[in-house]
Amino acid sequence: MRLISALVMMASVSAYAADQADSFLKKDQPFKSARKAVLTHGWKPFKNPDPSTLIGVDKILYRAGYKEVYSCAMDIGVCILQYKDKKGQCLSVFVNGEELRDMVVSDWNNECQ
Repeated sequence: MRLISALVMMASVSAYAADQADSFLKKDQPFKSARKAVLTHGWKPFKNPDPSTLIGVDKILYRAGYKEVYSCAMDIGVCILQYKDKKGQCLSVFVNGEELRDMVVSDWNNECQ
């Protein structure tokens, strides 16, 4: 019974992270302004554990200082950037576009890889 209670509590806490982002992230928001809002609300870049695996757009973003880039799909122009808060909650932000100046937020959730 304790395990079930703990799992329910963990699920509601991490769902809160994505719900909280609903207040400052908007679909089609330019990535740079979205990133600024994420950082302003206390989220920290969750650095990619193995940047040697990055190629293409994700490698360009990483080299430009966006250490939170997890990966980018080569064929559809979607990137995942990950952040964590003080409690260790995760926020993944999905952006569309192949060049930084054109990237916009397409979605976000509370799951990190």
